[in-house]
Amino acid sequence: MARSSGYRTRNREMMLEYLKENRERTVYASDIRQHMIAQGANVNITTIYRFLDKLQEEHKVLKYASEKGESTGFQYIDEETGCEDHLHVKCACCGRVVHLNCGFMDEIKEHLKHHHNFELQCSGSSLFGLCETCREKEKNHS
Repeated sequence: MARSSGYRTRNREMMLEYLKENRERTVYASDIRQHMIAQGANVNITTIYRFLDKLQEEHKVLKYASEKGESTGFQYIDEETGCEDHLHVKCACCGRVVHLNCGFMDEIKEHLKHHHNFELQCSGSSLFGLCETCREKEKNHS
């Protein structure tokens, strides 16, 4: 039994480290699994999802609702990031996520509330587009 407990702890540490290293982009359970396999660890996808759900409950990852036919994405967040209070922009090409935690977002939330009677729920919400790097790559390939 003791070996099993240590094994799970090591896998969790590896998964958490992967999430931290990739905090600027959305990752998927399949990405984590591929990383784990490359590191010589054998972990099933259900275990990864359970761990991600636990991290979400602890407000350590942000869960992005899956689009039709796509997997659910996750992003590691620091406690001070406060992702519940702001939107995110996500590059549709590379998956990079930028936190829009600036005063402008407060103006948008207030505008929606007072002029449209709509209260914005920011947690897990993203606007999609192309980051500067991907736009440059696209421009250079044209």
